[in-house]
Amino acid sequence: MSGLRACVLLLAASPVLAAADPSRATTVQVAAMRIRHMLEQVQRVPGSFPAVSAVVVEGDATRLLYVNGEAHAGTGVRADHATLFYVASQTKSFMGLLAAQLDAEGVLPLDTTLAGIWPDLHLPAPADPAAITLADLLSHQEPLTTETLNHLTAYVRTVPATDYPDLLAHYTEVRKPGFRYSNLGDLIYGAALQVRTGRSWQDWLHGEVLQPLGLADALTATSTVAPRRLAWNHQWDGERWRALPPKPDALMHAAGGLALSADDMARWTRVNLARLSPSGTPTTASFERAQRPIVHADLADHEIDCDGYSLGWYSCGYRGERVLMHPGSYPGVVSVTVLLPTRHAGLSLVINSDSAIEGLELETIKAFIGLSTGKDGEDARLRRIVIDYPARLAKLVKRRGDAIATARADARWAGFAWRPSLRELDAHAGVFESPRLGTLRVERDGDALVAILGAQRLRLQPAAAGLFAAWPQTLDPPEEFRYDAARDAIDWNGDRFARKARSRGAAPPQSPARSTR
Repeated sequence: MSGLRACVLLLAASPVLAAADPSRATTVQVAAMRIRHMLEQVQRVPGSFPAVSAVVVEGDATRLLYVNGEAHAGTGVRADHATLFYVASQTKSFMGLLAAQLDAEGVLPLDTTLAGIWPDLHLPAPADPAAITLADLLSHQEPLTTETLNHLTAYVRTVPATDYPDLLAHYTEVRKPGFRYSNLGDLIYGAALQVRTGRSWQDWLHGEVLQPLGLADALTATSTVAPRRLAWNHQWDGERWRALPPKPDALMHAAGGLALSADDMARWTRVNLARLSPSGTPTTASFERAQRPIVHADLADHEIDCDGYSLGWYSCGYRGERVLMHPGSYPGVVSVTVLLPTRHAGLSLVINSDSAIEGLELETIKAFIGLSTGKDGEDARLRRIVIDYPARLAKLVKRRGDAIATARADARWAGFAWRPSLRELDAHAGVFESPRLGTLRVERDGDALVAILGAQRLRLQPAAAGLFAAWPQTLDPPEEFRYDAARDAIDWNGDRFARKARSRGAAPPQSPARSTR
């Protein structure tokens, strides 16, 4: 039986995908069924992913709305069409459309410069605040780079708009001109919008994009819905799932701060293909401006070439077809949306694990484009995804395990021989402050210490006197966390945290202390 005929028979049996006349199934319908079948097979591999949300649209029709698995592994909570998955950097596509609409309304023109927002802003030379526009920021052309804002907003806390001038002045560096993808531009745009209008980017996004488009489930704050509706993120350690809780509100930022249901991802994909809002807002012109490439990008493998970037979309070519797409990733989750205008078709895929998923996602994008446009060879690509996946997952698990084992064996930990008493652990506890990162709390949790920096939480494993291995919640190697008794301070990741105050009666730990318990 031919692959196409098999697909047509499967389509006829599926209530979601059935065509009025199965013999007339479109190439997009065939692509949808093939992709669903691939995902079903991969999900059977232990450690692949607890849940998947896959949507394919064609014109006004939803050709695939497939949500399967556990929203939170091990709990029995099933994901469905209304489960909210975090889409990470896909948020930038929504922000680009918002920016285009606010430009058209005259609320915040895209040619506004950083100097026009913060007249007294100083940047490291030769970067000029008067030469950097909001359009530059949203298309990743700002000649700046930073680790500070990226880390703070992604893992630690909300950064108030009032703090941006100081952080930009002191914790950015100049880079070469041109396109360089990062979170920085969208973060600055969100702060600039707050400064100019007195309203948050979340408020504007809901009022100008989410509500007018009928995206009733899309949210920018995870605290606003029942926990059972939220998909957790996951990492596989080779034996079991490590579940990572949904992002707290403080980490839902303008470059990665949206969670959506499969229903809403179908709507979002459809309105972007039609460039038409059911309410008239945003306007067709705003959709067109947000999707129009304005800078050369260089993201390619030997098959797909993403050579342009707009206000939140990559413009890519594959086998003679042009598409717009934007991926997203965060520890434990991977997502993408692809628009194929020539077929009025689109794919949205979110998977709540990072088990070698980015490679799977890229190959799925290619298969979707190829199958939807009748190209040969894409069935074989999907088969290769299934065949190759177990080995790719095993390689990832081994790489993570080897990195942790290598880190643990490092001589600096002195064999983790230090066994401090509870009193000694308590002496290391307290509140510490870094000019760059803010307040760090070190607390005892049972018979261990934890370090808390905003939303970031680290388990501290004693190694040598005053030295701890700081373990994150993710499957990453530990970091060096050292207490400096002479200065009553902590050194971690190149930052010094000075103690703010010591509890009455608590004495600083003595060095070298080598007690056991």
